[in-house]
Amino acid sequence: MTLRDVQFIFLGTGTSSGVPVIGCSCDTCTSDDPRDRRLRCGAAIRFIDPEGLPRTIFIDIPPDHREQSLRHELDRCDGIFVTHAHVDHVYGLDEVRRYNSLMREPIGVHAEPEVTEALHRIFQHIYARQDNRNDSFVADLFDVALHPGAAVVLHGLRVTPVRLLHGRLPILGFRLDAVDSAGVPLSEQPDPLPLAWCTDVSSVPPESWELLAGLKTLILDMLRERAHPTHMTCDESISVAERLQAEQTFFIHMSHDFTHRQLLERMPPGMAPGWDDLILGEGTNSDL
Repeated sequence: MTLRDVQFIFLGTGTSSGVPVIGCSCDTCTSDDPRDRRLRCGAAIRFIDPEGLPRTIFIDIPPDHREQSLRHELDRCDGIFVTHAHVDHVYGLDEVRRYNSLMREPIGVHAEPEVTEALHRIFQHIYARQDNRNDSFVADLFDVALHPGAAVVLHGLRVTPVRLLHGRLPILGFRLDAVDSAGVPLSEQPDPLPLAWCTDVSSVPPESWELLAGLKTLILDMLRERAHPTHMTCDESISVAERLQAEQTFFIHMSHDFTHRQLLERMPPGMAPGWDDLILGEGTNSDL
């Protein structure tokens, strides 16, 4: 038995300010196209594991996580993989306490040691619960250390951390493959796997290109038109996507500098801007 009924959900596709931006009246922020409403970046992969049990794994837990979870009626969390500890990617961590209540078990937070240290510092009420003046309803979490290139197998899904650069900050992207009982990737992957989620990228280090080869689906950072010190521009993102040659590429972490329609009009074949609530997988209408 292998995992089945895979759905990859774009929970949020916006930059740190989200779209609409507070106090902005630009064309994107006032658009009536629902694809121009971009919550902070995060994703979920939902599937049935080889034992026939439902699983949900998250990539990042942004401040908008509660709303994102309610939209998709998510009711469990079998693991969280964290790209980096910036506010727009982890400040929803307090919300996962509800999954603890529903599942009655702790949740593993998979991150690099430096990121884990930052989470312990930011969320002292969770990680140092014994110091709270009043015992309170907090998340029950445990740490799992990640290292670039060292894959983790969880419920039939292999997650490979990929080193990326966010300006001068080393962060992680994640490659997802379905595997057999020995942890070997299946020769025929369920749609949309193999998939890579690469947010907040300014460049891809030389050692990471091979880990991103042979993808069915690439999901890649694309902030705006103008140069930025910690994110790729439209042209830079398209260039990386053309080099990797995934069957389909979707762009994320987009600012309000352009509407979904404006971006779509300039995309090469096989590429498109992502949008909140897009779902990839068997039986979905997400093909480019």
